[in-house]
Amino acid sequence: MHEMASRTRRGPLGTIAGLFLIATVAATIAPIIWMVVLSFQPLRNIIGTDFRFEISLSNYRDLLAPGNPLLQQLGNSLVIVIGTVVLCLLFGSLAGYALSQLAIPRPVLIPLMALTAFIPLVPPMVLVPGLYALMNTLGIIGGSTGLIVLNTVFQLPFAALLMKIYFDSVPGTLREAAHIDGASEFSTFRSVMLPLVVPGLAAVGTFTGIMAWNEFLFGLTMTSGGVTSPLTVGIASLVQPYEVAWGEMAAAGTLAAVPIILLTIVANRYIVSGLTTGAVKG
Repeated sequence: MHEMASRTRRGPLGTIAGLFLIATVAATIAPIIWMVVLSFQPLRNIIGTDFRFEISLSNYRDLLAPGNPLLQQLGNSLVIVIGTVVLCLLFGSLAGYALSQLAIPRPVLIPLMALTAFIPLVPPMVLVPGLYALMNTLGIIGGSTGLIVLNTVFQLPFAALLMKIYFDSVPGTLREAAHIDGASEFSTFRSVMLPLVVPGLAAVGTFTGIMAWNEFLFGLTMTSGGVTSPLTVGIASLVQPYEVAWGEMAAAGTLAAVPIILLTIVANRYIVSGLTTGAVKG
């Protein structure tokens, strides 16, 4: 009797929660669908006062025409994302393993954790002048290499802390057994521990890749624009003082969204597995 009354009370709340989730999903997807629709509309349909709908590839032809820097910018963004993800997975997994499994002295651990927590709190704009001067001195400004380094610096604390959570979920007895069998610390990390946190690697790689793909400030300030800039800066350049290329902007946004959507779909199973594994320590 009590269970039936409880279910009855939860019924309206469940309905409201379901409607709220549906509305949230619709509000999230609707702008994306509208962007895709606009990308196939000629400019006269977009800015016209009467409603017209037709399918046209003119926006994509203009973006992909010879001499347009968008393809080069798209390639720059892919290089930046791949480089950032590789470095974050490499150093993040090593740092996460050390934080989780190794006995780090407190005089080293406390300042390290404080610095790790402090870096994401600093507004990147505050650091731009100093970073610009440093990168200029090192000779890595104005290209993808410098942006890979900057994205890695800002994403690495996030990656290291997440990987620590995933390594915490692995029983420590596996590491001890590998040491008893004569494996070195690096062999234990590479052959025993790392394969067990593959879902975590996929989750961390996806998240850091999305952040690097969407990064705008460093791409704007650390490159000279044109073929040297990433795709985010290229999309922003479509807004001109006397003209806004709405159709081309929608087409560029669609092209920018496709790689992230595909990455999320492919890695979805690993992301969910990684999040649930890292959320509870085994």
